[in-house]
Amino acid sequence: MELRMDFSRHFPIIGIEGQRKLSESTVAVVGAGALGSWEVYFLHKLGVGRIVVIDRDFVDESDLPRTIYTKEDVGKPKVEVLKERFGVTGHFEDLNPGTVGLLDEADLIIDGTDNIYTRQVINDYAIKTEKPWIYVGVLSTYGNIMPIIPGKTACFRCLMPRLPERPLPTCAIAGIMSYVPSFAASLAVALAAKILLGEEVESELFFFDLKSMDFEKVRIPRREDCPACVRRELTFLEKRIKIERMCDGSIQVTPPMPMSINLDEFAERLEKLGIEYLKTSQFIQFEDDYAEILVFKTGRMVIRGAEDEKEAKNFFARYLGG
Repeated sequence: MELRMDFSRHFPIIGIEGQRKLSESTVAVVGAGALGSWEVYFLHKLGVGRIVVIDRDFVDESDLPRTIYTKEDVGKPKVEVLKERFGVTGHFEDLNPGTVGLLDEADLIIDGTDNIYTRQVINDYAIKTEKPWIYVGVLSTYGNIMPIIPGKTACFRCLMPRLPERPLPTCAIAGIMSYVPSFAASLAVALAAKILLGEEVESELFFFDLKSMDFEKVRIPRREDCPACVRRELTFLEKRIKIERMCDGSIQVTPPMPMSINLDEFAERLEKLGIEYLKTSQFIQFEDDYAEILVFKTGRMVIRGAEDEKEAKNFFARYLGG
């Protein structure tokens, strides 16, 4: 990890005082995959003083072409790799209404996620706390970036008023070229620098397509009746159990508030039931008949083999209560 860097090439552009502001800033990155890992990389090179990363995933071989991770990182929690490499403050956690407090120290939030629900949670939190954030979305060969300044620009809910009724295309289905996330991340960090330095940003959505080489800025007006930034109905901050189907078909159940699971004690319970298990520092894995279950220290549960969300919730109630 680089402990010190020479930022003198920044001085003609932002001055020594500007660099000092960046060094005193804290930026939170939600998600540490294709987008988030590059956002962390560019924030580190920019000289941001503290970077907070929230992510619940491990490095997989499929991540390698489009992220900063290497083959030696496969199997490790992404936040741990970023902590070792860039000194970030890493939280091995899912961002939901019960964990948004992890963003409290941030001056600005950057989107590194891949789902609409989490972005709506970030948006409601940002409106409540009046913190700026940057929406970033990529797929295939294109991407969208939008700065959101509560009270000044349109918010994410102005852009997308409700959750989609049907699943949206994902990178796992539609694919993504390896150079797209880093390009989007560099634009997002450029906007972050402007905001942290107190420069004005417009209420605009930046669109690019690196196949056609199309680049466009679209003005996004605030909705007069926006339920979030106008009426302040911050419904995505309500604390409720979250159940979602993942790309691989597994179902994830996240409790409304983080739990504190003692994995050693949990392992003893499984032993008494005659259930074999695999225990790591972050989770415990076991089987229940046809289902494979992973329980994380914060109470998050991933079930592979459950038929539907109701059955997944029953597994959660069986082992963790609720």
